[in-house]
Order: sequence, then C-alpha cells, then structure tokens
Amino acid sequence: MTFSLTTGRLILGDLQERDRSNLRLLARDPAFQKYVLVWLDTEEQIDTFLRHAIEEANAKDRQDYTLAAREKGTGAFAGLTFIVIDPRYPTSAEFGIALLPAFCKNGYGTEILESFLAFGFTTLGMHRVFGKCDEQNIPSARMMERCGLVYEGTIREHVWLRDHWRSTRYYGMLAGEYSSRSKKGGNNTW
Repeated sequence: MTFSLTTGRLILGDLQERDRSNLRLLARDPAFQKYVLVWLDTEEQIDTFLRHAIEEANAKDRQDYTLAAREKGTGAFAGLTFIVIDPRYPTSAEFGIALLPAFCKNGYGTEILESFLAFGFTTLGMHRVFGKCDEQNIPSARMMERCGLVYEGTIREHVWLRDHWRSTRYYGMLAGEYSSRSKKGGNNTW
C-alpha cells in the first residue's frame, strides 16, 4: 500500500526506485552537504538509503516515513522528507526536511512541517514531535519557530559533518501545545 500526505502544493509519498537519480541530485546540493546529517555521497550509500526507505514503507509496524516531496501538478521532485518514530521513545517522532534550492524560501518547508505535525499528533498519537538543524542553518531554525516549535537547546560540536564540527539546535512541540494551538486556530490547514 502506498502512503502519502498532501499539503497545499505538494504530495509527500513513499520513495520509489525511480527516486535514485533524485537522491543523487539532492546529495550534490551544497546546502544538503553543508547542513544535513545524511550521507548520500556514494552510489552504495544511496542504494542502502533507498532500500531502507522502501523496506520500511512495506513494514507491518511502520516506524519510518521517509518520503519524497513532489509538486502536485507536475510531479516534480522537490526534496526528501521524513517523520520517524523514535524506537527508544515510541511516543516521540523526529522530522526532517531537505529541499532542492528551487523549492526553498517559498513556504514549502512550512507546508511539510505543518503536515508532519498534524500527522504526528493526530494520526500517530505522538506526545512529542521534534526536529533539529545545524546551528548555522538559520532558515530551518526560523521555520520551526514559525510553526510553533520550542527551542530546546544546542548540542555543541558533537559530530563531524564533511568539513566542520556540527553543533545541532533542537526544537520540539508537545501534544498539549499542538492541541492548544489548534484550538486557537494557529494550525494552518494546507
């Protein structure tokens, strides 16, 4: 069964074999290389990543929703997204969004995040949904803040990311905050 979520302009759907070239394209984007803690530098890494996403899409007790973001009208690949249930804390889910440059700075990330918050809290029944970003990735931090996530702290220089020590900012939202926000009309419907 194919899984998908929709936003105003996008369809977030399971990755498919045909997405191998899209993953290559995304992996070569300088912003992806600078900020994202996913290694798609070799064909083997791309194959492993894609195989894992396809296997998870077919799992009975699915925990990992790694999805391609595609434009509704054209089907054009906009980027890679995920919401994954934390296996250690099954009431928490982490999300991530990596868009191609042509889809940045025009609200697509916000649409995706709003969709993931609704899915995480309403469908999956999560207590906490969180995201993280490189502390140098100010647009990602601002997007999470705009969507109502709370800054939870920074882990300083904890991992080497290709050419620099990465410090990671964490943002989260709790179910009660989401519920309260929805009642006040703060939850956009995409």
